[in-house]
Amino acid sequence: MKKIDCAVIGMGVGARHADFYENYKYTNLTKIFEINKDKWKSIKKKFPKVELVENEDEIFHDPKIKLISLASYDNYHFKQIIKATKFKKNIFVEKPICLFLDQLKEIKKKVKKSKVYLSCNFVLRENLQFKKIEKIIKKRLGKIYFIEGDYNYGRLEKIETGWRGKIPYYSVTHGGGIHLIDLILGYLNELPYEVNSEGNKLVVKNKKFKSNDFTIGLLKFKSGKIAKISSNFGCVIPHHHSLKIYGDKGSIVHDIRGAILASSRSKTKKLLNFNYQTNNKKKLNILKSFVEDLINNKKKKINVNFDSIVNSMLVSLAIEKSIIKNKKIKINYKKLYLDD
Repeated sequence: MKKIDCAVIGMGVGARHADFYENYKYTNLTKIFEINKDKWKSIKKKFPKVELVENEDEIFHDPKIKLISLASYDNYHFKQIIKATKFKKNIFVEKPICLFLDQLKEIKKKVKKSKVYLSCNFVLRENLQFKKIEKIIKKRLGKIYFIEGDYNYGRLEKIETGWRGKIPYYSVTHGGGIHLIDLILGYLNELPYEVNSEGNKLVVKNKKFKSNDFTIGLLKFKSGKIAKISSNFGCVIPHHHSLKIYGDKGSIVHDIRGAILASSRSKTKKLLNFNYQTNNKKKLNILKSFVEDLINNKKKKINVNFDSIVNSMLVSLAIEKSIIKNKKIKINYKKLYLDD
């Protein structure tokens, strides 16, 4: 089977993508672009056979490249996705795919028109703990009525001194909590019609960082279900994702201590020890399945498909708009519209 020529833009987390492309049997890493020239020496040392280009356009204009990983700063993703659609490049992008509603509308339009494949690295879908929890939800909890998820990052320095604090706009919801949005929408197999949110910036001391370091959104579903999702960058706790799932036959509580299943008020069972999955190869299972689906032309079977990415992004945008407007926001998925 012929290999797919691939390229990577952004060599922070993108270095994992580059490792994968260079070593996977169906991919061939041909070009890399990194905006920070301080990284060039180490990149050349690690990938001596790969061309390190001085301008990202050299990647987009290369007719041999069929797949591009976008792992650049969040504020670059929109323009790079649009450029990729123009040159008919398939796209694997780190979250978020964009920062604003008008950008999401343009992305959907261009991706559909160009017929390229686009997927996003929503890594929690392949986390073994959350996959096990999903199976238990379906078998043991009965009718779900409430889920709460907390993206506890615990890395304030990322917005104090890192690139997140230097770009014009950064959202902890789009850049963190969207993982829990994606996970919970998948668990419920349902989309919220309304969002009501709050946020604050009481922990970060970088005055140049204008956005909230904590957000919380309440999601309402037409079935009556409710979900709560928070994004917490200033917490003094190791990075982990907390989940509480309540059904009429049982509940699951998952946090830094592990996970328990409760089948009554007095009966609980230990399900999992805490093991935040840090194996970078497993974090790229989504990329592996995406490449395989590209090769086999199975667009409808892609694990993280385009429509689900758009829906999660729209909910994330609704959370941010609710905070800004201090109002409940209704979501129209068909028209990609947020109504206050």
